[in-house]
Amino acid sequence: MNGRQDTGDARLSDILPEGCVLVDYAVSIKALDEDGDVAIYNYRTPGLNAWEALGMLTCAADDIRARMQQREGDDT
Repeated sequence: MNGRQDTGDARLSDILPEGCVLVDYAVSIKALDEDGDVAIYNYRTPGLNAWEALGMLTCAADDIRARMQQREGDDT
């Protein structure tokens, strides 16, 4: 794994473009809990305040929405 420690942060930084350095993140994770039920977990690094996290997740939602609308337009 590129000589990095096997941590969540190291794995996240693996998906960044070459030369980028992970600073902070906000994530929403779909996982199975201990009972096997689907659960959503939300997390942000301590360096992000709530407004920054909200802005990042809003931008991500906007990007997903735009891609969905583009795909719907491609279907017509």
